[in-house]
Amino acid sequence: MLSKAVGIRQPCESQTSSLIFVVFFTILLLNLPLQAQQTREKIEIDNLTRTYTVHLPTGYNQQQHYPVVILLHPQNLDADDMERLTHFNQLADKDGIIAVYPNAQRGEWNIEVHQEQEAPMGPRRGYGRRGGWGGYPGGGSGYPGGQNGGENPNETRNKPAPPDDVAFINQILDNLALKYSVDTHRIYATGLGDGGFMAERIGCNLADRVAAIAPVGAAFPKTMICLPERAVSTMFISGTDDPIVPYDSGTYKQGHFHVLSAEDSAKTWAKYDRCSEKPTQSKIPAPAKGEKDTKTVTYGGCKDNSQVVLYSVKNGGNTWPGGEQYTSEKEIGKSSNAINADDRIWGFLSTKKLPDRSGAEK
Repeated sequence: MLSKAVGIRQPCESQTSSLIFVVFFTILLLNLPLQAQQTREKIEIDNLTRTYTVHLPTGYNQQQHYPVVILLHPQNLDADDMERLTHFNQLADKDGIIAVYPNAQRGEWNIEVHQEQEAPMGPRRGYGRRGGWGGYPGGGSGYPGGQNGGENPNETRNKPAPPDDVAFINQILDNLALKYSVDTHRIYATGLGDGGFMAERIGCNLADRVAAIAPVGAAFPKTMICLPERAVSTMFISGTDDPIVPYDSGTYKQGHFHVLSAEDSAKTWAKYDRCSEKPTQSKIPAPAKGEKDTKTVTYGGCKDNSQVVLYSVKNGGNTWPGGEQYTSEKEIGKSSNAINADDRIWGFLSTKKLPDRSGAEK
């Protein structure tokens, strides 16, 4: 009898041990941090296939809601370039952010500002070569400022209409909300150069969906029509030696339209946000020898607790401070390490939330 009892008990002990092992292993897996995930997404819009990259942070959990930062690349670069030059994914993994990198059509964002004719006749000088990493600023054949001089009128007539990039970003936000766990009150846009101008366009047109914007290496176009439906917190980072977007106003070389100075651009957004007329000024001490202090201008007292800030990076170019010097200083100016753009941008954006429909912040 005893041997039979033992014989019956032995399989039960084996099954119990296996069950304990499975439970222990499952708990171990559940507690391991998930790796960051990167996906390439496509959208069909206006008979065009548009693409963007979504970076889900380390430990992404569908049960949580994550803020979203849209990062818009400079002219003639792409989403992959924007990832590399900003290093933003490192911050996204650390702070739990969904980073989204859209691709412009033909490397150029439609910011809905018409190019201004510099001269009625005669060829234009080029601003460099066109194409991928290191090809910015660009201007190839048939491109404004390109090597072939001015545009052929017949070619201009046959050019396709510029894509509706506001609709593109709007649809990206729709898809993100359906596919991922997004905090819809904490969606933000930033960008460099042409992408910075596009971030402003998003602030103008999608104020109902985007809580705040942070243009880098971009100013406010003099002819941009902007009618945001609410106060949009805005942070500018501008280099004082920017050869593409002149700090003290002038012509944006890549788009051939005039821009306000960096300080007047901040003042313009402050008017939209109904801020106090007189800003406060301060300086961020240089972190290392060879760098210069960074001047800051901050507008407070704005409607709905919004805010406008300008960082003036001394000797900085059309670059991402703390990021890569992605092409020569002769073309784009110096990438300064006086501040870290990722930290400053997220430090600003993370405190802003989209008001709910009743007007109170959620």
